[in-house]
This record gives sequence, C-alpha cells and structure tokens, in this order.
Amino acid sequence: MGSNNYSGMRPGIFPFVVVALLAVAVLSQGCALLFSGDDFQRLKIFFKLTEALAQGEATLVHTWFFPAKVGVKKRWVEVSGRATAPEGGALPANVIVVVRFEDLASEKKLQTVILKLKIGGDGAFSAKKKIKKDVAADSLMIVTVKPAGSDLEIGTELTLCVDLAASKGDLKKLPACVAGGGNSGPATLTELQTDIFTPTCDRFGCHNADSARAGLVLAAGMSFAELVNEPSSQRPEFDRVEPGDPESSYLVKKLRGDADITGDRMPEGGAAFLTDAQIARVISWINDGAEDN
Repeated sequence: MGSNNYSGMRPGIFPFVVVALLAVAVLSQGCALLFSGDDFQRLKIFFKLTEALAQGEATLVHTWFFPAKVGVKKRWVEVSGRATAPEGGALPANVIVVVRFEDLASEKKLQTVILKLKIGGDGAFSAKKKIKKDVAADSLMIVTVKPAGSDLEIGTELTLCVDLAASKGDLKKLPACVAGGGNSGPATLTELQTDIFTPTCDRFGCHNADSARAGLVLAAGMSFAELVNEPSSQRPEFDRVEPGDPESSYLVKKLRGDADITGDRMPEGGAAFLTDAQIARVISWINDGAEDN
C-alpha cells in the first residue's frame, strides 16, 4: 500500500498520524484503512477468512508501530461493524476483539482492551470501553479477532471499525461502520465512495488526481463523471460503468478480474482485492441505474 494522507486531522483527537502499518492478517485478506473526522479517528478493516477459525483461536488482523507517545488515556475505543456468513454457513453468537498495546523491544504488554461483541441476527455488532493508559513510544498496537460460541467458518466476511474518540458522547456522532446500517438495498454512490473508492482507490495512490492511472480518477466529487457512460481507456468498447448493465461495465470486470480485461485485476496486490460482498455493492448501484446519489 502507498502512503496515507492524514491532512485535516484535528489536534487533541487520537493522532493516527504517528502510526505506521507493519503487518496484515495471517488468516484473512483485506487492507486497513484510516479515516479522520472532527471528533474521532477511525481504522476500518475488511477481511474474509481463508480458513476456519475455531473457538479460542485468534487471527492477527493488523499491527501498527507508534514511534512516539500518544495521549489516549481516558479516551474511548469502540469496535463495531457487520459480519456476513458464508453461503450455507452460520455466524457465532459472539466474537472477541482484542486491542493490545505492547513494547516493541521487550514484547511486554502495556495494556489490553478486550471487547466481547454480540452478533445480531443481521450480523451487526458493537461494543465500547475506556482506555486506561496512554500509548508509549516505540510500542505496537495489535488487533486480533477470535470466535466465541462457535467456530468462524471459512469464507466468513467482516467489516470492522476501531474508533477512538475523546468522550463516550463523541462515539454517538460517528457514521455507521457499514453505510446505511448494513448491506440491504442498492448501494448509493456516496456509500461506495466512502467505503471503497476513497479508501481503496484514491487514498493509496492509484486513482487520485495526481496519478490518474489508466486516466481514471476516483476522488470524491469526481467518480460519477469519471465512471458513468465513460469509455474505458483499456477497452474502449466497454464503458467504465454502463447504467443498469453491470456485465458490460468495465469497472465490474476489473474488480472481479474477468478474463476479457486488459492488465491486472484491481485493486492491485491480491490481498487487497475487494470481497464478493463489496463487489456486489458496486453491482447493486449499477443495477439501480448508477445514479449520482
């Protein structure tokens, strides 16, 4: 992944600006995405299990290095999101997310925040706790997930947000981790921009205004004009997005890695490919007319 743009972060809110990404999940696929707002900092992760996870087992999701001390004592951490069971499978009643801070050199545990998340019938979950200590310099933040109640089956997908806020009240101001409260109904372009285009395509340098790879910019405010009824530069016989016709939309072909694309499947990197559920959201927007909504 390329460098992140942390401009606009407000002093006094959890400063992810000092965080450098070190490692990705060992049993899952996806990428970590950083967001900021006036009253919060958000880490958003998408992943899909590539092997089953038994009760008590933990999968490493992401690890970050903090080169400097970060003042988060008495701030609040909330983990929320949505789980999607594999076809024909089931979700456990609960999952446990552990946010652990440890000294890099000695591996001494500095503090651990454990959140037991009850998974609702629609797959949604949320829990919050207060942080008791500041983050020390030269330390790691490690996020792990483990099932409780039953195994997490192969193919289980999770959208997971780790939010840091100055107060418990600020957590109530956060946008939903999963846009619209879930994946019901067609996606809007605003949802796709927030959840996929900005963090995955624009933020990491492939399709921002500076790079514009394949002549495509997917920055906020530009995606509609760049995509809808616009011929692909790689295969001009296909529009990037053909409203109502996802099978003729080159964007969908590139996201799936269809045999008739030119170049590589997008996003680059294999582990960063969108999940089937994410691609389905793009398709739902196209099927619904690909409006500027």
